[in-house]
Amino acid sequence: MASANFGSSEATDRPARPAWVKVDLNALGRNLAHLRELVAPAAVLAVVKADAYGHGATAIARRLADDGVEALGVAFAAEGVALRRAGIATPILVLGPTHRTEPAAYRDHDLTPTISDFEGLTRWAEWCSSNRVTQQFHLKVDTGMTRLGLDLDELPEALSRIRATRHLELIGLMSHLAEADEPANSANMVQARRFDDALALLSEGERRRVTIHLANSAGSLYLEGVRHRMVRAGLALYGVDPVRDGATPVELEPVMRVEASVVSLRDVPAGVAAGYGGTWTANRASRLALIPIGYGDGYPWRLSERGEVLIRGRRARLAGRVSMDMLLADVTGSDVEIGDPVVLLGDQGNERIDAWELAERAATIPWETLCMFGRRLPRRYSGRATSPARDQ
Repeated sequence: MASANFGSSEATDRPARPAWVKVDLNALGRNLAHLRELVAPAAVLAVVKADAYGHGATAIARRLADDGVEALGVAFAAEGVALRRAGIATPILVLGPTHRTEPAAYRDHDLTPTISDFEGLTRWAEWCSSNRVTQQFHLKVDTGMTRLGLDLDELPEALSRIRATRHLELIGLMSHLAEADEPANSANMVQARRFDDALALLSEGERRRVTIHLANSAGSLYLEGVRHRMVRAGLALYGVDPVRDGATPVELEPVMRVEASVVSLRDVPAGVAAGYGGTWTANRASRLALIPIGYGDGYPWRLSERGEVLIRGRRARLAGRVSMDMLLADVTGSDVEIGDPVVLLGDQGNERIDAWELAERAATIPWETLCMFGRRLPRRYSGRATSPARDQ
């Protein structure tokens, strides 16, 4: 079946902008299929927080739901509410803490909270009791991340309270790996053992019915012993190996491409400076291509004079500083023309700029790199989706 474009700028009444993000929903579907095969019989919770790592949460969640993903994970209740309002019916786990004003939103929109401390446990118990409703939830224990979660020595008391609380139903027990992107790091096995200690505190009946999950993307791919009954897949779903230069056990396809068009060309003689601060000076007669994308769109300012883009299948180094709305690339000696396509993330010809390259050159991580490409850039979706996802 021919692919259809969902959410392209042409489908809206906005003027077209010569810079955009392409999102390949079929690549997303294949990544999910590969991960499910690898981790079976464990279920997959797809992490779609932070606007699905910049890919567009509604379109991504629709495709994942269409492919039967077992659950979705978001950071905050508001993200889950937005997905429900978009018609997503898949179970949604809110991974972050619950604000004291939010419990009704969980009930009204069928969201599952994560409880990470005694305060949250008490607040949920009181709210459920006063409203005479039963709330299912996941309980988080801290095994070494030192961020969210009950300490292991607090878990017996927490379980005792839960068992004595009529309106709370424990359906999940979870923790989070801090160093899974270094699979050989001994800290991973220390956390796995601590998590096993937590599991030993569950009753036989609880162990049968509770969804147990510890692995993130790196754990899912590289640490077979931590997959349990469910894994939480984020970066890997979007086609990026969380382990730099890792030997990925499954084929992952990048889901996001960032593209633009050359909008202007300028010939400058040797000795002429370009860009803010005059930090770049032509050391020979040069041709500069203007590309309408900048740090206001999430292209890192730190890539000034060190980043590269792809034009006509070749790498072109940035000239001068990245501006808020545009950047310059040195295309001296090439036959680049106005209107030529430019790839800032993705492949062109035999060249590729991936999320790891962008991240390392900008002294950051690929998770941030994907999330940073902002909504000012229109999303163009290709591939099958349940229903048209307009440019979000």
